[in-house]
Amino acid sequence: MSEVVSPRHSVASRFAIRFMETYRTGVSGRLHSECRFQPSCSCFGLEAYRRYGFWRATCKTLGRLSRCRSGHEGPRFDPT
Repeated sequence: MSEVVSPRHSVASRFAIRFMETYRTGVSGRLHSECRFQPSCSCFGLEAYRRYGFWRATCKTLGRLSRCRSGHEGPRFDPT
């Protein structure tokens, strides 16, 4: 299921990666809502946890989610 979960990831990062994968496969498809960004926030968060440490990925993901509220004006492409 997971593409990249290696022992070099911390326990917290591995948990976050598994959580994001479970959300994407089990919950996200059932909500029938569409993320306003491309790539989606869950895809962005998953990549952040795979690439950065737990704390940096958490900060990046929370920042992204704070910009993803409905009614927010701005671009749809948000790679940061």
